[in-house]
Formats: sequence, C-alpha cells, structure tokens
Amino acid sequence: KKAIEARNLYPESHLWERPEGYEWLCRLAVAVIFIFAIKNGVGAGAISEFYKLLRLERVFGTSPTTIKDFVNKIQHLLVEYEKEQLSEGLPKKTLKIVGGVDETFFEKMVLIFMDLPSGFIFLEEASEDRSYDTWKDKVQNITDKYGINIVYLVSDRAKSLIKLAKTGIGCLSIPDLFHASHEIVKLFGLSLQRKMSAVQNEVSEARVTFALLLELGKDITQHGIVVTELETKLHEIELGLSRYHCILHDLSKIVHPFNIDDSSRQSSALVQLLLYKLVDEIRNLQESFEITDSKKRIEKFCNQIEGIASLADAWWLWAEESLDSDEIAEDVKQWLLGCLLPAIYWQRQAERTKNPDLKESYLYAWEKAQFVLEAHPLTSSLIQEPQWSSWAEWMVSNFQRASSAVEGRNGYLSQIHHNGRGLTDARLKSLTIIHNYDLKRSDGSTAAERVFGRKFADPFQWLVEHMEDLPLARMSTKRDALSC
Repeated sequence: KKAIEARNLYPESHLWERPEGYEWLCRLAVAVIFIFAIKNGVGAGAISEFYKLLRLERVFGTSPTTIKDFVNKIQHLLVEYEKEQLSEGLPKKTLKIVGGVDETFFEKMVLIFMDLPSGFIFLEEASEDRSYDTWKDKVQNITDKYGINIVYLVSDRAKSLIKLAKTGIGCLSIPDLFHASHEIVKLFGLSLQRKMSAVQNEVSEARVTFALLLELGKDITQHGIVVTELETKLHEIELGLSRYHCILHDLSKIVHPFNIDDSSRQSSALVQLLLYKLVDEIRNLQESFEITDSKKRIEKFCNQIEGIASLADAWWLWAEESLDSDEIAEDVKQWLLGCLLPAIYWQRQAERTKNPDLKESYLYAWEKAQFVLEAHPLTSSLIQEPQWSSWAEWMVSNFQRASSAVEGRNGYLSQIHHNGRGLTDARLKSLTIIHNYDLKRSDGSTAAERVFGRKFADPFQWLVEHMEDLPLARMSTKRDALSC
C-alpha cells in the first residue's frame, strides 16, 4: 500500500495499478523499444526523457541503463522469435530466387545477400573480408539451410561476385544496370553541365556589355555577332543535354523482356544489338562535345552489355520452364506468355517508375498490351482464374535488372549506424529479422511471406506475449520535489 501511495502522484496513476492498465504499459514499453530504439536508432537517454515526460518514472524502470538492458532483452527475444518461426518448417519444394549481393562498410564490413523479388535478406553479417572464399562459404550455408536454388545473381562487377555466380553457384552473373548506366552519367553529366554553366555566364556578360554599348550609342555590330554565336553555342549544349537524357531513357527502355513498341518477345541477341547501337550514339555525343574519356567509362559500359542482355533469355527460359506441364494446353501457354504476361509487366513498370517521361512510355506500352489481351478469345474465360494472374505477377517480379533493393538497405543501415553510434552484431541481427518479418509492402505482405508462401506470427505481438514483467522503478534517495 505504501508503494502504491508513493506511485499515485498524478491523476492517471491509478490506471497503471489495474491489470489492463499494466498490460497497456507493457505494450507501450515494447513498442517504444521496437520502433524507436531498434528500428530508428534513438538513444536510451532520449527514451528515458520521453518516459519522464509521460510521468512513468515511478511506475517502471526508465533510467538509460535500464532501457539499454531492455533493448538487449528485446534483441535477444527477436532471435528466439526467428528460431521459433523457422522451426515450424520451410517449404519442401526448392525455392528459386534471384540473388542481389553487395557489401557496405562501417567499423566492420557487412555482407548482404538478398532475394530481390521478395526483399528477403538471407545474409546480413559483419565480415573481415569480401573474398570469393568468404562469399562461397556464406552462400553455401544459406542454400543448405533454406534449400534454395539461385537462378541468377545481380551485382556490381566485383571479381569475387562474378566468380561466386559463375564458379561457386553455377548461375548467370547479371551486371547491375544502375551501375552500368552510371558510367555514362559520370562521363557526360558533370561535363555537359559545366560547359553549359560556363557558356551561360559568357552569354550573360555579353548581353550586359551589348546593352551598355547600345545605351552609349556605340557600334554594336561586332558585339551582336559575339552574342549570337554564344547563344548558338548554348543552344547546342542544351540539345546535347537533351540527347544525353534521351540516351539514358533509351537504355532503360531497351533492357526488358518485351519490346516497348509492340510488346513482342525480345531475345538477348536483340537487346545486345540495341545496346551497341546506343553505344554509337554515346560515342557520337562524346565526339561532338570533345569530352575526354580518360577512365575508359564507355569501354567499361561495353564490357557489361553481353551480361546485361543475357538476362532476357534467362528470364524467358524460366518462364517457359514454369509452364512446362502437360496439364496446360499449348494455346493457354501462348496466351499466358504473349498476352497476359506483357500486360502485367508494363503495368508494374509504370507503377514503379517515377520519371515522368519513362512512366508515360510504360503506360502507353501497357495500354497497347491491355488492348491485345482484352481482344484475345481466351481472355474472357481464363482471366477469371486467379492462379494465372498470380503466376504472371510472380514471373514479372523475377525480372530483376538492378540491385536497388540492396543499395537501399545499405543506405538504411548507414543511417542507423550514425544514429545509434555504432552497429553491433546483436542490433544488426535484430534489424534483419525486423526487415524480413515485420516490414510490409502496400499489399500487406512481409518479405518472409512472399518468399516462403505462408503466414508468420507478427513479431511485435509475439514480443508483447513473451516479454517478462517490466523492470522495477528505482526510487531516488534524493527528496522528490513533487512529493514535497
């Protein structure tokens, strides 16, 4: 009774003495640690101050030290949560995935291996090196544990990662399209902008001088010619920038399993031919503006063309193998591959793309593909069967030409690293579990659900149910000003 009287300092204090009030406090404590401390890297001092502002320091332990211990306990419980979820068993059939691999650097190097379509992180661990042998051992442990089959691997052109795909795994090594296109960006982007800025300054100065001479009644004929020449030069640079942006857009519109104009099937040979034609435009632009390529960026891009183009044939082979069943009629297969698949594909590309010009192109391609789909005689009967739409959505998600999801994960870890003043092994492990089992896409699915095809327990609710009693509040020996 004396303890209760000591806690009942505020009008709401009686709420925490009731069972439902205490349960809510437990939920609040876990939520604060789960959301702020672990997921967003907020420090224990700030959380302690937060609790004090809510006048909870006499209800349970809110000191920074106690909060740090509570964070460690939650992180340990998350590991137990994952073990419990995986102990229920994984799918018996072999999972085919598209791997995205990369490394990022903090106090230690962190290696990341992710299934790009689902976003599930199979590996996120600190490592002393990023050699082929290290990658090989870690990926082998993943394949043994989860029983997965890696169809192809998307990465930058690190030699160890190329060897990992071709020798260690025995699959295609697909160059990351973003890294490849960035070679073109580094060659033209800054050079053209510098040229344009310099000429703009010259044009501005020439116009001021021209206006001054005109006001003074001097002969402006010669200076007018100078202004005209500079304006013409500026216009040429603006056209060059426009050509440069068109090249980047064309590059993005070429690397697809379907032709963007008529949704016809594209082979690797055709994609490769179109990319080499684009290289000719790149070289012409380089010569027009006399841009030096001392670091051989165009050559680096050319060296990746064959690997980028090989994705088309690999994806088509995967799509055909997934329909290799005597139960599916040949006309249904043709409808799926030639009508339903391109319509779903261009729709998803339009939804994902933020660039307005590319979005407009993808929307136009989707409208034409949708018209062909609706005009097909099988559509009215087959479109009602959900398994075909599910298959098309799954197959479309397997066309991965960049490892942007891995790069995004690196950025998130970098932010957490700086916010939390470090990234311990325990915190890294808990962040991986939260990413796989808690983060949801717009459809409400988690990465674990997408890759394994079944529901898992909600990690936050599981933590609330498995948490022990809240730590006791420590009464200060100093006289509390509020109790005076």
